[in-house]
Amino acid sequence: MLLPKSYGLTAITDWISFVLMVSAGAAFARNAFTSNRRQRLVWILLGSGYAIEACGQILWMHWELVLQQTPSMYLGDACVFLAWTALILGFALRPHAEPTPQDQSLGTLDLLFFILTGIYLYLFLVIPWQYLAPEPQSYGAAYKFLALAEDVILLSIVILGWRHSSGRWRYFYILLTGIIAFDTVMEYVVDTLADAGIYFSGSWYDSTTAACLAGMTLAALMANRLEPVSGQGDPESERYWRWASRLAAPVTLILPLVATWSFLDRSLPDSVWKLRVVLSLAAVVVFAFVGIVKQTRLERALAHANHELLDASVTDLLTGARNRRFFTNSIETDVQHVLRSFAGTPSPDLRNRDLVFYMIDIDHFKRVNDLFGHKVGDQVLAEVARRIRSAARLSDAVIRWGGEEFLLLSRYTDRKEAHILASRVLDSIGSEVYRVEGTKTVLRITCSIGWATFPWKELEPKLVPHEQVLLLADSALYQAKGSGRNRGVGLLPAGEIVHGETVATAVYVNGISAFAVVTPGPPIEEIGESNSTPAKTIAAFAPS
Repeated sequence: MLLPKSYGLTAITDWISFVLMVSAGAAFARNAFTSNRRQRLVWILLGSGYAIEACGQILWMHWELVLQQTPSMYLGDACVFLAWTALILGFALRPHAEPTPQDQSLGTLDLLFFILTGIYLYLFLVIPWQYLAPEPQSYGAAYKFLALAEDVILLSIVILGWRHSSGRWRYFYILLTGIIAFDTVMEYVVDTLADAGIYFSGSWYDSTTAACLAGMTLAALMANRLEPVSGQGDPESERYWRWASRLAAPVTLILPLVATWSFLDRSLPDSVWKLRVVLSLAAVVVFAFVGIVKQTRLERALAHANHELLDASVTDLLTGARNRRFFTNSIETDVQHVLRSFAGTPSPDLRNRDLVFYMIDIDHFKRVNDLFGHKVGDQVLAEVARRIRSAARLSDAVIRWGGEEFLLLSRYTDRKEAHILASRVLDSIGSEVYRVEGTKTVLRITCSIGWATFPWKELEPKLVPHEQVLLLADSALYQAKGSGRNRGVGLLPAGEIVHGETVATAVYVNGISAFAVVTPGPPIEEIGESNSTPAKTIAAFAPS
């Protein structure tokens, strides 16, 4: 500010601007090393923006210091435009907020729309007057219009960040708002003075540019190691990305109109007219492709959300098992599959065609709630469900039937081996102790199981409906509980061969003759603690 207008003053001014651009770019890029993956992209974009602007400054220094000329149109303007485009993209990704993966995926495509729009407008409005039909006045007017539009957009984004942030992030956005607003005003002042022939490199107006660049370095240092706030379930975050999508849509609709206008406007120089027509048609194709990609992602996200919603509607929140809604929705499909497998001529070689219903009830569960409370009872329910799943196969379905009762729906199995799964579930639930959280108390929990197979008779698969077979399994459960608990009782049609180490007795249930196949549970032993203190044993939990 003390030097007179001279070559040395111009050199000092240009070098100060260059160093401050590199400083701001390095400060933003440095933040990428201490950030998560999504936020790292923000800092890389901001650092890249100032790196591009520094490249433009090198071109300007070449003109002013080497060629000692002041160009009215030069390539460095494109660098400045791309630099501010990168800044817009970086701040639009909201470094202070962590979006959901879906918002980030779709929002990035929306922002890509705007970036492509900016590049298209620069090629459409500025480039023709710079290279095809050089005209400084038209070039300057078009460039100033785009530069002002970028300034307004960037200022709007940082003000929005100021409104919806808190803590150190708010101070970060306040500083950014002041810098960008001041820089926008001074750009207009400098342009006005340059048109009047008053401005020159090194005048006091350049000190404002230096101050803004230094302020950006300070802002980058303020944001170092700041953690983004999660946007999961945040209505404001969802509204932000929804508006981004809504603003991107009209761009695609306007492009065909611009292409038509370019084609019909023959008052332009021929080279400019051809470039604008070709550019507009190419932009329509590119934007349509990006729109198709976005639509595909939207459909995929919608299908995923519907799947999660459906899965949540058929899942018990406490135990993670399926609920009765799942059974109602799926049982008819399972039944029809079984009936089709038994249709036609019977074959002795066909196995694993049966559908077995296992009704499982936790023994003396009410006493767990009475002695330890419902919180411990819920833990026991969740652990029992986990143990049932570990004993079942991947093709089986574990359903919470109600209270402490579960239904294990075993698909593609063989009735002659149905008792094996019952024995496996009894061992899984009763062989290992349950430890009460926060205490040294251990419990031995057992269960009772009743099961029946569908179809009831292989030669007449439609004779007994699956609803009746489910009632037979429920009756078998009551027999298991009435005969001492910690055992499984299965019902098979009278006359069928029973395999395995089980006890079979003839019974008559609901007017149907059957064999009751009894599978004993694991033996109950006294439980001791790791130290010499005896554990609290609840004898009522296990039969003698």
